[in-house]
Amino acid sequence: MKLSIPQEGLHSLLQSVTSAAQGQADTMAILRNTLLEAADGFLTATCTNLELTLVARAQLIDITTDGAVTVPAKLLQGISASLRGGSNIELELEGNQLSVKSGRYSGTLETLPPEDFPRLDTGNGVDGIVMKSAVLAKMLSETHFAMAQSDPRYYLNGMLVEISEEGLRLVATDGHRLSCSETAECTAARDAAPRKGIVPRNSINALRPLLAFSEDVELAMGDNQVRFSLGDRHVTSKLIEGRYPEYRRVIPERQEKPVLANREALESAMSRVALVARESRGVRDQRIPLVSVLVKENLVGISTEGGQGAQAQDEIEAGYHGPEIKVGFNAIYLTDVLRSLQSEEVEIHVRDGNSSVLVCAPDEQTVQHIVMPMRL
Repeated sequence: MKLSIPQEGLHSLLQSVTSAAQGQADTMAILRNTLLEAADGFLTATCTNLELTLVARAQLIDITTDGAVTVPAKLLQGISASLRGGSNIELELEGNQLSVKSGRYSGTLETLPPEDFPRLDTGNGVDGIVMKSAVLAKMLSETHFAMAQSDPRYYLNGMLVEISEEGLRLVATDGHRLSCSETAECTAARDAAPRKGIVPRNSINALRPLLAFSEDVELAMGDNQVRFSLGDRHVTSKLIEGRYPEYRRVIPERQEKPVLANREALESAMSRVALVARESRGVRDQRIPLVSVLVKENLVGISTEGGQGAQAQDEIEAGYHGPEIKVGFNAIYLTDVLRSLQSEEVEIHVRDGNSSVLVCAPDEQTVQHIVMPMRL
């Protein structure tokens, strides 16, 4: 294998796939490598951890000899990032080493045989849907933060993806909050059967930055894996086994008299008060930033108590005509929701101090956020 590729092309190529490469010393050495395949004027890079596989392709300046090799993924990425932008990088396989040259720089990397690299099923042949990448990116930004992290209920450590005749729905929950986004702005193969599956958190995080590489994305889901195709980028992930919670049961009814507030003003007030809730003895710790939210006539008050007698309160004007209601919340959950919304105003549907709260943009039916209360 001998080829030449622009520095920007190689760096972007590796940046798209190395998040799937294993970095631990106790893992299989081949899983720390990226598979490079040069053919037909293109260089294809693949990384996998056996659960997630990332593939990217870039055009070459020149290719003298086709071939394939595996090299340490993060090391080659680091080298490509350090080289001067606008330069060309020459890669040449010499025995069991890969030569890397650019300008006055030269180096060699140890390789492993490409035939030892795991070849996983990429999910071709499964019917799916096609949609604008920007639409999927928006849906992920509206829901990803609600996924659990390292929860023993493993099915919560991912996102539920539902494909139906109505379109696409994404749901994420960690048991304390839930975010749901849906769209009909997608096209499905004729007679395609409805499908759903839980996509792991790491796979969702790897997908999000790749959506900028293509105007359209194809989502294809099989019985135990899902594949996202974005032009020259592909994400294939195993699905989490297990039954997702019946999330529709926890979505509260909308109130006739919701709280209507300026989104940015509410988020700013919440963040300011939460600073005190997070502090203990003057040092930031891992305490849950518990805040009290008091809803009353045309006002929303936010207050908290921190360590060593510290306390804070703030209030903003809001449209509300109803009885006073006081609810305790984890401030992080509310600020995550408020930051994800794009509307100027936000509706808060609160029934009483012990029930879950529905947060959404005014008159919005496709994006819903549910936050559970905390005991004050």
